[in-house]
Amino acid sequence: MAQQQDWHTEEYRGIEVHVSPLPRNKNKTSWDYSVRVAERGDDSGSASEVSAQSGDEGVEAGYPSAEAAVEAGFKKGYAMVDAMLA
Repeated sequence: MAQQQDWHTEEYRGIEVHVSPLPRNKNKTSWDYSVRVAERGDDSGSASEVSAQSGDEGVEAGYPSAEAAVEAGFKKGYAMVDAMLA
C-alpha cells in the first residue's frame, strides 16, 4: 500500500513550493524529501512539471529528522523557483 505524503506548502515569489518528508526506514531514523513546484492553487498531490527529491544535492545519508528534511526541501524548492524565474 502506498504511503500518504504529508505535504507542507509555502509560497515563494508567487509560486507554490510543496515539500513532503519521507522516512528512509521503518524506524524513521533517517529522512528524505520530495519537492514539487507548482502554480498557486495547484494540488500538491498531483504531478507537477518541476519536481525533485533529496539526493539530488549530494546528501546520500539522509536527514536526521522530518523537520530537517522539510527545511532542506524548501531550500531546494526555492532554488528551483529562482532558476525558473531567472
